[in-house]
Amino acid sequence: MPWVASWLNFDKGDRGQTQIETSPLVVVQSLFVTIFNALFDLLLSPLGPPLLLALGAFVVWLLGKYIGNVELTGSAAFIFWLAAVGQLIGLRIQPVVPIYSRPWQPFILPGSNLLWIGDGWNWYVSVLILLLGGVAILLSSLATGDEGSEPPAQTNHQVTALLTSNLGVLATALLFVGSGNLLTVTLTWVVMDLLILARNALAPPFLELSDSDDGVGRPIFANQAQGFSLFGALLLLIGLLPAGAGGPDQPLLGGILPPETVYLLLVAASIRAGSYPFHLWLLPANSLRLRLPNRFLDHLVPGLCGLWLLGWASGLGDKELLLQPEFVGFVLLALLGGALAAYTATEKPGHTTFVLITSVGIAGLTSILSGARGPAALIWPTTTFALGGGLWLVGERVWREWGWQIPVSVGALALVGVPFTPGFLTQSAIARLLTGEFSGDLVMPFFAVYILAQTIYVSAMLRSWGAQNRDAFAFSPSLAWRLLISSVILALPLVVAGIFPQFIAAVAGIADTIPPNVGDPPSAVAGVSVWLTLGLPLVLGMALAVIRPYFWPYLGLWPDRITRLAGLEWLAQFTGWVGTHSASAWEIAIGVLEGRGAVGWLITFILVGFFLLS
Repeated sequence: MPWVASWLNFDKGDRGQTQIETSPLVVVQSLFVTIFNALFDLLLSPLGPPLLLALGAFVVWLLGKYIGNVELTGSAAFIFWLAAVGQLIGLRIQPVVPIYSRPWQPFILPGSNLLWIGDGWNWYVSVLILLLGGVAILLSSLATGDEGSEPPAQTNHQVTALLTSNLGVLATALLFVGSGNLLTVTLTWVVMDLLILARNALAPPFLELSDSDDGVGRPIFANQAQGFSLFGALLLLIGLLPAGAGGPDQPLLGGILPPETVYLLLVAASIRAGSYPFHLWLLPANSLRLRLPNRFLDHLVPGLCGLWLLGWASGLGDKELLLQPEFVGFVLLALLGGALAAYTATEKPGHTTFVLITSVGIAGLTSILSGARGPAALIWPTTTFALGGGLWLVGERVWREWGWQIPVSVGALALVGVPFTPGFLTQSAIARLLTGEFSGDLVMPFFAVYILAQTIYVSAMLRSWGAQNRDAFAFSPSLAWRLLISSVILALPLVVAGIFPQFIAAVAGIADTIPPNVGDPPSAVAGVSVWLTLGLPLVLGMALAVIRPYFWPYLGLWPDRITRLAGLEWLAQFTGWVGTHSASAWEIAIGVLEGRGAVGWLITFILVGFFLLS
C-alpha cells in the first residue's frame, strides 16, 4: 500500500535517514503498515466474508451486553451481513481466482496446506448461505414471543444471543464451503459442529409450543443425536487413510482419490446434509417447534453445506461409482422413507423437517442420474432446496398471518419442480430413470418407487397449508415488512434462476449445467419423459391430498406408528440404550475383575502358573 507508506512519511529506500529508520517510531509505523496490508489482503481473500461475520458477531455481543438496545443490535447485525454480501460480490469480480493458502504442519504427520477458494461452486453456495442468513437475521424478532409478553431485558438478551449465534454459524459455514482441499474440509467441519453444539448447549435455540399443543410448560426433550454430525468428520479422517500421505492436499476440483475415500466422502456429505436415513441429528423435539430463524440456521444452512460437499464428492470419482442399481435403489428407498415420514407426521416440526429432508434426497438422486458430474449436477437441486425451501417456510408464516398464499405456493411449486423454476431442470435429470441405463431390468420398479415417493411428497407439502391463526391480522407492522422483505430476498433469485438458468450458471462460473434433454427455454421445454416424471406424481399427489380427510380418521393410531417407524427416532433411542447398558456392563465387569475380589488378577496368576508348570 504505497499511499499508506507515503501518509506515514516512511520510505525504506532513503538510506540517508539511518537514524529515522531505526527509531522506535519508524519501527511502530512499519509494523502498523505490515499489519494493515496483511488485514487488507485478508479481507480481499475468500476469508474476508467469514471474518466480517465473525467480527459482526463480536460487535453484536458487545452492543447487547453494554448498551442493550434491540434495534441497535439488529441493525448492526444486518450491516455486517450487507458488508459480507458486498465482499462476496467483490470476490466474483476480481480478475484472478481468489485463493488463500497457509501451510499446516502437525507434530507427527507430513505437512499440508489449508486452502480456501472463492470461485465457482464455492462462491455460489456461499451466496445461497448468505441469502438464508440474511432472512434469519431479519426474522430474529420472531424469536422473542408476542410483543409485550416478556420484560425488555430478557427480550434484549434473547435477540442478542440469537443474532450472535446466527452470525457465528454463518461465518463457520462460509469457511466450510470455501474449502479447497480435504484437509480444510475436515478442520472446518469440526469447527462448525463445535460452534453449533456450543450454541445449543450454552444458548439453546428459542423454541415455542407446536400449533397442536395447547398446554403450557410441556417438558423439553433434547435431541440426543445432535452430536451425530461429528461422525462425518470421523469418516473424513478415515477416508484420508486410503488416499495416502498426499490425501489431505488433494484438491476438490480435479483431485484423484481412491473409491473408498470417495464413498466415505459421499456418506459424510449425506450426514452433513441430513438426508434420510442420516437425518437424526437434525430432528427437533416433537413437543416443540423451532422458530423460523432457527429453522434457517439449524436445517437449511447445514443442508446446503452437505449438498456443497456432495457436489464435489460426486465429481471426484468415476461416474460408474454411482451408477450401480444397488446404489440407485437405496437412494430411492431412502426418498420413499423420508416422504412417508413427512406425510404421516402428526406434529408440525416433524412434518417440516421431513419435507426438507426429502428435498435433500431428491438432490442426491439428481447427482446420480444427471448426465453432468460434480457441481454441475447439483446446482439446480441445491438452488431449489435453498430458495424454494426457504420461501416455502417464510410463505407458510405469511399465509398463517394474513392469508396471502403466493409465497408459499411459489415455494411449494419450486420444490415440486414445475416449469420456470430451477426444480424443472432437476426433473429432467430424474427422467433418465426411464432410460434403464441405471437400473437394467428394474427400470419400471425403480420408476414406480420414485412416482410413489414423489406423490407422497407432493401430498405432504400440501398439508402445510393448514389453519390460519385466530388473530390473523393482529400482528405488528414490523413483522409484516420483515416477512415481505424476506419473501423478496428468496423469491427474486428463485424466479431469475427459473427463467434464466443460463445466466445463473454464467454468474456462478459452472459449465455444463443445462441437461441435454430439454429445449429452449430449458426451464419450460422438455421431452415426454420429463413431463411424465413431473406430471404423474403431481396429479396423484394433489388427488391424495384432496381425499386425505376422508380416510385419515379411519387409520386411528397407525399414522403415529408409521411416523415413529419411518422417522427412525427409535434407532437413536435404541443406540443410546445399547450404549448406556454396554457402559454399565463394562463397568460391572471391570469392578469384578479389578475390584475387591481381584478376580481378574486371580485368573491371571492361575493362567501364568498353569503355563509355567505345564
